[in-house]
Amino acid sequence: MSNEILHNRIGRRFNDIFETPPEVPKYIHDNLSRNLRPYQEQALEHFIYTQRTEVADISFNHLLFHMATGSGKTIVLAATILYLFKEKGHQNFVFFVNSDAIIKKTIDNLTNASSPKYLFNYSGIVIDGINVDVRVVDVFPSYPAKDTIYLKLTTIQKLHIDLSNPRENGLTYDSLKETNLVLLADEAHHINVLTRSDKKKLNTKEATEKTWESTVSKLLGLQSTNRLIEFTATIDLNNDALFEKYKDKIVYQYDLKKFMGDGYSKNVVLLRANEEDKDKMLQGILLSQYRKYVAQDYNISLKPIILFKSNKIATSIEANESFLSLVDNLTNESLQKVIERGLAVYQNENSIWRKMFLYYKNKDLGKVVLDLKWDFTNETILNANDSNFMSESNALLLNTLEDENNPIRAIFAVAKLNEGWDVLNLFDIVRISEGATNTKTSTDSEAQLIGRGARYYPFKFNNELSFTRRFDFDNSPLKVIETLHYHTINENSYIKNLEKSLETANIQVQEDKYERLEAKVKSKFKKQELFKTGKIYINKVVPTTPDDYQSFKDYNVSSTYEMLYETTVEQHYGTTQVNSAGSNRHIEQLDISKNLLRKAIQRNSFFRFNNLRNFVPSISSIREFIEKKEFLGSLSINISLPQGISVGEISIQEKLNIVEKFISYVEKNIRSNYMKERGTPIFEGITFSNLINDYVIEISNINRSVSNVTQVVRTRNMKEHDWYIYDQAIVNGLENEMIDFINNYMEQLQEKYSEVYLIRNERKVKIVEFDGVRGFMPDFLLYLKDNQSTYQVFIEPKGENLREKDKWKEEFLLSLNTRTDVKILSENEKVRLIGIRFFSNNKDAKEEFREDFKEKLL
Repeated sequence: MSNEILHNRIGRRFNDIFETPPEVPKYIHDNLSRNLRPYQEQALEHFIYTQRTEVADISFNHLLFHMATGSGKTIVLAATILYLFKEKGHQNFVFFVNSDAIIKKTIDNLTNASSPKYLFNYSGIVIDGINVDVRVVDVFPSYPAKDTIYLKLTTIQKLHIDLSNPRENGLTYDSLKETNLVLLADEAHHINVLTRSDKKKLNTKEATEKTWESTVSKLLGLQSTNRLIEFTATIDLNNDALFEKYKDKIVYQYDLKKFMGDGYSKNVVLLRANEEDKDKMLQGILLSQYRKYVAQDYNISLKPIILFKSNKIATSIEANESFLSLVDNLTNESLQKVIERGLAVYQNENSIWRKMFLYYKNKDLGKVVLDLKWDFTNETILNANDSNFMSESNALLLNTLEDENNPIRAIFAVAKLNEGWDVLNLFDIVRISEGATNTKTSTDSEAQLIGRGARYYPFKFNNELSFTRRFDFDNSPLKVIETLHYHTINENSYIKNLEKSLETANIQVQEDKYERLEAKVKSKFKKQELFKTGKIYINKVVPTTPDDYQSFKDYNVSSTYEMLYETTVEQHYGTTQVNSAGSNRHIEQLDISKNLLRKAIQRNSFFRFNNLRNFVPSISSIREFIEKKEFLGSLSINISLPQGISVGEISIQEKLNIVEKFISYVEKNIRSNYMKERGTPIFEGITFSNLINDYVIEISNINRSVSNVTQVVRTRNMKEHDWYIYDQAIVNGLENEMIDFINNYMEQLQEKYSEVYLIRNERKVKIVEFDGVRGFMPDFLLYLKDNQSTYQVFIEPKGENLREKDKWKEEFLLSLNTRTDVKILSENEKVRLIGIRFFSNNKDAKEEFREDFKEKLL
């Protein structure tokens, strides 16, 4: 028999020329609350493929999704419920897990349409035009209502007890014999003790879990149409017995290494230091607060969480008390000393500590101390060591840590949060050293916790919300919001065990180190006339004056603003009645009173007149800013509303929230566009050697193992290619493809032109849009020369994720070929500027680039 898991066998079938992967049905996409990621869609394709076969009831009635922590297993679970309900007629679903806390969270995710983590469409489930009801039950009805999904959510312990001790009107094996059943097992590794243990004698816990596994197997066998769908991030396929059991059941595998490599997680960085716990705790909250400040600088809403991890409850409680005392006794003077010492110790400019301490050096320390004392108090700290900790209120706090109304900033814990804890805004884990052990068992636990903390925190930047990392190869301060820091000790035996645990868990971790990549201009090229006396042409910019800013238009602010009004579903418990806003929408204009505008402005400190007049000098008062038609006086906000809701039904508070969002948009554009230099259509030459020289890039080792080839930065030896002016090309995968493209056409180019050079623009050549303030630096310049002219060609590779957002750049480049007002100030030779379409990894766009390139240059 094959030792290949089912996932790989299906993958090979999909690659077969005669096999077409099934499409995920439209009703699944329509009835989920969020878009499926590519790997989630692929997981469903694998699942649907198995269920469409004639032997599904025999060969594929028991399947397992092996997917990384944080990869969104529950959205896949919700999709399987919809598929099995629609395609197989299943109405009865049992969700079970080994923890009450996960049950509470899952009930919220599957049934509470007002929860931000609700999995189904907020407007209700509609399949084939019919509303589908979801009901939570304890016992499945003998006569189920049509178009209804019944969910029983329980722990595996309670399920086993209920079935082992049948009671009247309770769940029994006999009653389930006549019921088509789907069993959904989360954290499924808990029901495999019987399989994974090769011991003749089991301990009490193992013996208990053995009976759970038997219970689940018995339920599955009651009917041939029953299904058991398991979900886990943790399965030891090195265990021969487990591998044999699951090799034909792992319908989809997407482990943590792949998940992190594809950019869906935070980067994980170990910060090793031999410091006292109190110093480690202080530096931990300084780093956490630094994240918060950086986010505020970019108008990003973030409440970073810090976790203090101990090995003993007594140590954790003591550390909690010590921490509160530490914050309480913090002064401007003591913080000043910490910063001065930090700057003396951390000299590497790329170290996160260096960046943090430099930031605080220029910050008002009085405000920093006040902020720390406000943010870290007894009321904003959770101690997760109490036996009653997982109460309903605490479970809610833990499951909503990203909510801006949730006050928690720090958590002290030993082991209660390793499983079933969904948190996106955990950025720092500080290992409390006192009383800690360095065994493999303890580091395995730490690795599991790091895996949970590595979940990515999506945030908006440049009006774009991303669910993957964006700053791996950018020196932006925002990299800190894409990184989880694990603060630990610098002790050899411990670090070795931790590295083994992280490797076993497939967690990619690097220390805070950087690799230096260098590209040098070839000495042969430096002898060329082009390098000595040649010019690179960039457009002149002119300074703006306060008089240039007379209206919103001058700040790129639109007075017509559109917004989607979000609603929830009201479901009446115990009935099929659902009050749903529906998916059809209509547009209405929001009536905005001056009082509402004034209130929204008052709540944003940027619009205090003493500050605002520094950016909007054309107004003499806030009243003028509100009433003048060039500003808020002509404001029109259009709301996209669900059918059945009119703008008159929106509450005052909701209207205020809408206006505040517009005001935030106004602030951002005013800040980013005021007193910037404007581009002109006049291009002047700058001596080549003044702009083009050797350059160095320092890349964090964290990013060297990214598996997406279009993102990985690498060096490419270009010494044998005279047409490339540097000895090395430091490029990502897409840029590397573009160089290959140029190389493929080099023979034709050199036949037509006497000189051909490709120049990497490493942040030196910047062009600015005509009559606007937006500028950018094209990645490459292609220099061509024939008997008549010199040609400067701008080439910009652009990933699919940025093509639409940066479309204005492509339009600007293409306008160079058509605008009649473009003037080139050249002394003695004819110069032509040429803009080419984006080079992209999109098949159609790549072909458009090819045609544009050939038409304009060949």
